[in-house]
Amino acid sequence: MKKILITGASGMLGASLVDLWKNKYDIFATASSDFLENSSNNFKKLDLRSENYQTLSKWVKPDVIIHCAALTSHEFCQTNPKEAMTVNGESVRRLIEVFPKIKLIFISSDAVFPINTHLANEKTMTSPVTVYGKSKELGEKYTLSMTENGCVVRTTIVGKNINPQKQGFAGWVINSLKNNRKINLYKDVLFTPISIWDFANELEWIFNNQVPKVLHVAGSEIANKYTFGLELCKKMKLNTGLISSSRLDLSTKIMRSHDQSLYCGLYQKISGHDLPDFKDTIRSLCNHFK
Repeated sequence: MKKILITGASGMLGASLVDLWKNKYDIFATASSDFLENSSNNFKKLDLRSENYQTLSKWVKPDVIIHCAALTSHEFCQTNPKEAMTVNGESVRRLIEVFPKIKLIFISSDAVFPINTHLANEKTMTSPVTVYGKSKELGEKYTLSMTENGCVVRTTIVGKNINPQKQGFAGWVINSLKNNRKINLYKDVLFTPISIWDFANELEWIFNNQVPKVLHVAGSEIANKYTFGLELCKKMKLNTGLISSSRLDLSTKIMRSHDQSLYCGLYQKISGHDLPDFKDTIRSLCNHFK
C-alpha cells in the first residue's frame, strides 16, 4: 500500500484528502494543531516555522508527499511577510532536504501571476504582487529546482471544512445565509473553482502517473464570485435576498486581482479527463453541504 504524507491536515484540503484516502492508502498526516474530527490514524503535530523536519524521516518513509500546508489569508501574509515566506515557501526546501528523492506535489495558487492575468496557463510568467503570492512563488521555485520528482499544481478549490474551527469561501457563504446574515460578493472578480472532492480525484491521478513539472487543475468554466454564491445558495434553497453584489475595492493596501482564472487544457490533454464545469462544482458542493 502506497504511503502518502499529507501536510496541512487541519485545513480544508488536507483534512479532506486524509478522510477520502484513509482506507485506500497508508496515510500519514501533519498539521500545526489537531482537531476532534481528524480522521487520521497516523497524525503528528508539526510547526512548519520552527520544528526539526528531521523528525519526519524517523516517523515515515513516504512514497508521495502532498504539501497542502499554507497560510492562506492574504491579509495575514501581507502583515506577517517573514512568517508567510517561512510557512509557504521555505517549508518546501526543508521537506525536500529531508526527502530529496520522494515525489512531492506542491499545492500552489493563481496568486503567483501578475494582476488580472486572464486564463493563465503553465507557461505564463509568474510575477505576484501580494506577499501570499510571492510566498507561493518561492515554494514553486524550490519544487522545480531542488527535486526531479516535484510537481507544482496550481488550483482554485472550494469545499467544506471537516475542521469546524476553519471556514472556506463556500462555507462562509452558506453559513452566513443560514444565520440570516447579509453578505456582499464581488461581481467583477472571476475565478475557475473546482471542488475539493473533484480535485482529490485529479491529485490521485497525478501522483500515480508521470506528469509535467507544472500543472493547472481547476474548473473548466469561469464564474464570478457573486454568480457563484447566488447559484450555490439557490440550489441549497437558502434566502438569496441576503446576497448583494459589490465591486472589488482597489483602495485597500492589498492589491487584488479581478481575474483569477486558470487555463487547464494541458492537464485535460495528458490525463484525458474532462474537468468539472460550473454546474458540476455547484452540484458537488450541494451534495456535501446537505
